[in-house]
Amino acid sequence: MVLLIGLAVGLAGLRPAARRPPPTAVARIVWTTTVPTERPATPSPTPSPTPTPEAHRMVVAGTGGLGLRLREGPGLQYAVLAVLPEGTAVWAFPRWAEADGLRWRWVQTEDGGSAGWAAEPYLLAEP
Repeated sequence: MVLLIGLAVGLAGLRPAARRPPPTAVARIVWTTTVPTERPATPSPTPSPTPTPEAHRMVVAGTGGLGLRLREGPGLQYAVLAVLPEGTAVWAFPRWAEADGLRWRWVQTEDGGSAGWAAEPYLLAEP
């Protein structure tokens, strides 16, 4: 029995060696740079926008004081958008149509507030 106790005491004094954790993998990050050997392509020029047709300045005249009706479309059947008093300056664009025995022009007031179709006989070109 003494032998067993001595063996137990002797074994108690022996401790197992401390365990080391297994080695972990180490990640290496390597930064490299590359110099382009080719030049980037030169961007092609952007096409210029189509120019707006040239407008002519005209004045409402010959309405007998009633004014010129600005309409949604070229013809008497279209709704009236505005009535332009005599002397009102407008920009007349090269867009026209024939209807109801009249030639109609697409016009816009100088201030840009109204645009529509107007009967050309009531527009006087400014020199």
